Amino acid sequence: MAAPERWPHEVPPSGTAAWYVRGAPLTHGRWRVRCHVHDRHTDGEVIAEPGTLDDTFLLWDADVDSDGRPVLTVNPAVTPTAPPVWFVHLDERHTDPPATLLVAFATDHLPPGTVVTDPMFFHMPVRSDDQVGAIRWWHGEAVVDQLFVQHDMRRRHMGTVLVYAASAFHQFNGWNGRLHSDGRRTTLGEALVTGLRHPERIAKLEKLMPPMDPDAVQP
Repeated sequence: MAAPERWPHEVPPSGTAAWYVRGAPLTHGRWRVRCHVHDRHTDGEVIAEPGTLDDTFLLWDADVDSDGRPVLTVNPAVTPTAPPVWFVHLDERHTDPPATLLVAFATDHLPPGTVVTDPMFFHMPVRSDDQVGAIRWWHGEAVVDQLFVQHDMRRRHMGTVLVYAASAFHQFNGWNGRLHSDGRRTTLGEALVTGLRHPERIAKLEKLMPPMDPDAVQP
């Protein structure tokens, strides 16, 4: 289920349902999975046998490379000004609630979309403060907790890349639920969600959270 060579460019209207098509299962409960946008299924539904998909919009693809590393590819039609990025995965399983982080880097050290672990990153010639953004979510609840984008990357769809990459990684790992916001957001997060394609996943702002400190995101 490799990433497609050509992506469709006719972006569906905001609010069109997005659902997940699972391909072959991988090790450790992971899945090859793609997100398709079309109102034929319920938003967030997991589909095993979708039938023809030619009339749907492919939003993102989650697969593995030849080394078994996750690869998250977001359709460039929805992020036209964002640079190619790769990710470091940080596992905060001992926090309450347990959380997952993806930290994005826009260097050419890895192919776009590749996800590496913290120990792998430790041996790379890249500094933590080279990150262009990060997203943290409580994967047991599928709730986005924090979002950060470097100042020079704002208004370039980097926040959108992070949200869709997190959604792809969530489904890739077979975790329950669709990624959403529960009404607790930073100021940056509130600015981002106003332009997301799935407003039904965004609860009304109830509590303004402190900004995500990039110095605290240390892959």
